[in-house]
Amino acid sequence: MKMHQWIKSLLVAGTCTAILAGCGNTAQSTETSPNSGYSAAPAASAITIEHDMGSTTLQVPAKNVVALEWSFADDLLALGITPVGIADDNKPEAMNKLAGKSIEYMPMGERETPDLEKIAGVAPDLIIADTDRHSKIKQQLDQIAPTIVLNSRKGSYKDSLKDFEVIAKAVGKEDEAKQRLQQHDQIMAGLKKQADTLKEKRVLIGVARKDGFNAHTTASYAGAVLQDLGFDNVVKGTSADPYPDTNLETITSLDPDIIFIATDDSEAITNEWKKLPVWNNLKAVKNNQVYMVDRDIWTRFRGITPAEKIGQNAIDLLTGKTQSK
Repeated sequence: MKMHQWIKSLLVAGTCTAILAGCGNTAQSTETSPNSGYSAAPAASAITIEHDMGSTTLQVPAKNVVALEWSFADDLLALGITPVGIADDNKPEAMNKLAGKSIEYMPMGERETPDLEKIAGVAPDLIIADTDRHSKIKQQLDQIAPTIVLNSRKGSYKDSLKDFEVIAKAVGKEDEAKQRLQQHDQIMAGLKKQADTLKEKRVLIGVARKDGFNAHTTASYAGAVLQDLGFDNVVKGTSADPYPDTNLETITSLDPDIIFIATDDSEAITNEWKKLPVWNNLKAVKNNQVYMVDRDIWTRFRGITPAEKIGQNAIDLLTGKTQSK
C-alpha cells in the first residue's frame, strides 16, 4: 500500500474511533497510536503526560521521537537523545549548529507544514508538536503516534524550561533533566553576576526583515532570557503578542541603551534606517551599543541550551570579549 493511501486509511480509522467514542462519553479515553501496539488501558507503569491539548499516556518511555520544533530537538539532545526525525525547514546546517556537531536524523519538512508521510515513515513512538503551529493537525498526528503539544513558538523562557521537564518525563529522563536544570541554573546565575556589573541595562531585541522589524518583548523567549539576567527589556509584551511589529518612531520613543538585531536578510529594513538622522541619534547608536546577533540562536532555537548561549553572547558583546557579527 502506498504511504499516502496508508495515511488516508489511518485518518478514516481515527474518524470512526472518534464517532464511537462519542457514543460512550462517560468512559475515560487514552490517546494511543494505531501503529504502536499500545493497549487501550494503560498499564500500572504507564506514563501520563499533561500538555497544552490534554493528556497523553505512554505505556513505556518513548525512544523514537519526532520533534516538530527546533526547541524540542534541542531538549532531546540535552537529554542525550537524538530525534529520529526533525522538522528542520530543510536546514540541516542549522540543526548541526543547534547540536554543536553533525547529527543523523530524517528531515520532516517545514515546521509550519510538516510532512505526515515522512513522519509515519520513521515509525515514531512519540511526536512533539507546537501549540501555535500544529494544534490543527493534532488529530492526524495522533493517528501516526501519540502526540504531545507544547508551547514553543510563542512561549517564553519559563515555558521552555517547563517543556524540558515534560519532554524528560515522556522519554524517561527525569533524573537527567534535574541534573541539567541544576547546571543550567548555575550557568545562568554566573551570567547574571556578570550582567549586574554593567551600568546600562535598557535593552531592545528585534528581528529585522526587509519589510519590517519585530521586537522580542518581555513575553518572548530571548526577551525573557535577558530579563531574567537582570536586563530591562524596553518592549513589554503578552503571550498573545510576544513579537509585535515595531517601527523606528516607536524605537526612538523608547531610546534603549542597547539594541540587539537578529537578521539573516541582506536587505533588512535596519540597513535603510542607518541612513537616517533619527536612527543615528539613538543613544545605543551613538554609544556603539548596537549588535548584530545570530538569528538561529537568538530567536529560532529556543531550547534550554540556547538560553545559555544567548546570555553568554550578550555578556561577551557588551564586555568586548567578542565582536558583533
